[in-house]
Amino acid sequence: MVTRIEVADRAGVSPSTVSRVINNNGYVAEDVRKRIEAAIAELNYIPNRAAQNLRMKSYKQIACLTPSISNPFYSEMFAGIEEMALEIGYSLSLYNITKERRNYLRRVVEGPYDGMILLAPYELSSIMDFNKGAVKMPLSVYWDRPEKTDIPHVFVDMEKVMRQSVEYLIESGHKEIIYLGHYDEKQANPRYKGYENAMKAQGVPIKEYYKNSIGTYEDKLSVGYDAIKVLLNNGQPFTAVAATNDSLAAGAIRAIIESGRKVPDDISVIGVDNIELAKIVTPTLTTMNIPKIEIGRLLVKQLLDQIHNERKLARNIEEEVTLIERESVKRIDSDFKESYINSIIKL
Repeated sequence: MVTRIEVADRAGVSPSTVSRVINNNGYVAEDVRKRIEAAIAELNYIPNRAAQNLRMKSYKQIACLTPSISNPFYSEMFAGIEEMALEIGYSLSLYNITKERRNYLRRVVEGPYDGMILLAPYELSSIMDFNKGAVKMPLSVYWDRPEKTDIPHVFVDMEKVMRQSVEYLIESGHKEIIYLGHYDEKQANPRYKGYENAMKAQGVPIKEYYKNSIGTYEDKLSVGYDAIKVLLNNGQPFTAVAATNDSLAAGAIRAIIESGRKVPDDISVIGVDNIELAKIVTPTLTTMNIPKIEIGRLLVKQLLDQIHNERKLARNIEEEVTLIERESVKRIDSDFKESYINSIIKL
């Protein structure tokens, strides 16, 4: 293995001068710098970054934790995290942490990282209380819960997102709207709260069968498909589905089409997230766009602020969500609703 001393000998300089060039630390004349860079290239010298980082008291590494690594929403957010980390010269490790891997989390927290990013911290907090200083390193989180946190975070108001989604359906003439997502009467849920508030504000009653509860981490294609298929098989009338994510919405579309009905001519469907899938399902999915790549990049910048003791970004950053209109929602009138509901009842 080529050493720094060999690079110095080839370039005709001292090892300390080679170190200044490699670490970009301190003045080196331009002609000397070029000789050293040429020597590095000729000898194919690869610096020992681990040793460098130890001397600088920095690992140049970030840990990213999520309880749902297969969820495309978090996959796209992670792409933004990775993109930003590479731009600033940091390595990145991704961990899938669940309650069953509680002991694994402890090893990660004690690992060689300059900072940590949490995705879905509400679920992870059931394993470790991050608010009470359990993690002795800079921390930044993606936060979408109504509870307050002192941890630096990028926040999306999911109650507002879901309310806007349902309001769009109501403005399009829909009142028989199925809620498809996590629902628990004993536990506050911003997504269901947004659905409920939008319906109540317009004086639209919420029938019991409108509330279709999905288990934690079960918000995926097959679950959305099964839930809507049951409703259709039972002949329960509705003109629209408000899903809490795009995977559930895509599953709902498949169930509706398989039943012989059309989207959006017979039943409209709207999602949340705007993952890649939303652009390629047929019909393409109307959804609420959460800027996942930008959130990922902001999380790294926010973490870097803490690592370097800077104040370039706010500790609490709220990202706005926008409606993406595609093909899966149809504006209807009262005559359509009456004729459609009658056709469901006859079936």
